[in-house]
Amino acid sequence: MDTVWLALRADLRRNWRALLSLVLLLGLAGGVVLTAAAGARRTDTAYPRLLNWANAAQLDVVPGAIVPPYFAALAQLPQVTAMSSAIQYNLGLPASGAGFPNTQLEAFASPDGTLGVSVDRVKILQGAMFDPGVANQVVIDPELAAMEHLRPGSVLRMTGIPYNGAAEGAEPDLSLAFRLYFLVTGIALFDDQVVPTTVTNQQPRILLTPAFSRTGAAGSIVYLPTAGLRLGLGTSPASVTARARTLAKPYPAAQPIETVNLADEGAATQRAIRPQAVALAIFAGLAGLISLAVLGQLLARQLALDSAEFPILRAVGMTRGSLLALAMARLALVTVAGAAVAVAIAIVASPLMPIGSARLAEPDPGVEVNVALLSVGFAVIALLPLAVLAPAAWRVVR
Repeated sequence: MDTVWLALRADLRRNWRALLSLVLLLGLAGGVVLTAAAGARRTDTAYPRLLNWANAAQLDVVPGAIVPPYFAALAQLPQVTAMSSAIQYNLGLPASGAGFPNTQLEAFASPDGTLGVSVDRVKILQGAMFDPGVANQVVIDPELAAMEHLRPGSVLRMTGIPYNGAAEGAEPDLSLAFRLYFLVTGIALFDDQVVPTTVTNQQPRILLTPAFSRTGAAGSIVYLPTAGLRLGLGTSPASVTARARTLAKPYPAAQPIETVNLADEGAATQRAIRPQAVALAIFAGLAGLISLAVLGQLLARQLALDSAEFPILRAVGMTRGSLLALAMARLALVTVAGAAVAVAIAIVASPLMPIGSARLAEPDPGVEVNVALLSVGFAVIALLPLAVLAPAAWRVVR
């Protein structure tokens, strides 16, 4: 082994430029492959991780009226791990002239302050969350911000539209409408708007403060209440729906009970994101195969060049086993160093991932160190070329 070590040191002194070039080439190619592979996984898991981070509701229960005891009973269900209560308001964007306000939007406030904070937590993209005790502050989504040219610090003008108290479905009386002004404190992503899969999810959205829900203006423009339920692991939404309807029987005002299974919407969003992850994974596989073919040829050529001195080393007493060990040590030096460079490149490039819609969903953007994937990648980059070139090394030694 001393002879092998001395020969390896001498080779490093003579050929360090060539070996360094191979290390950098292998590291760059491996870094691209690892970045794409880690990005594929990050892209595929971004939305599920967002839902976990947001503590997203999986079932919406919509009663016919605001009945606090009914909401309290829902929250006590053993299958429910968290619940948000929300009220949707009949608000619209003022129209130019005497036109009807644009009501194609959703405006919610959570009287108990849970919506957007502890359940269906919003991801702040710009600005900051509102002060829950201030009635005229709001957080809006990017769609409304772009449509109305708003940013944090802007004033949002809204029209409150009370119903005229006639039968259900009656047209609102615009003579009762009134103006409201809100300060935009932040622009946020709502967890069901990453890839809108329903008409409702495509509409602009406004999150109002708990303080607003206690104002007289809010009381006159109530549209409908909603309870968002986060269910325990393995809980069937159908069973909770049946239980929610049973709980409503003592409260006639709460009936009829409507429910929306949000898991179906989440699955549709994940299906829309997955092709982007698959494309990255395919790119990583193809880039890996091409890199192995090209760099394998370069390493084999370097192996052949290094073998020119083998007759001399045999003459001074080195055995075939020692020569094989020397040849593999030279290759291992390149592949291990190249693998280390590849891992470093993948970590530095990780903020470029995920891609597409998953980039918006990513709850923890920035540098990511996926220890498991990078460890496997390091081992593959360091060992696979050795396995491929081992027969060639043995032929050279013979």
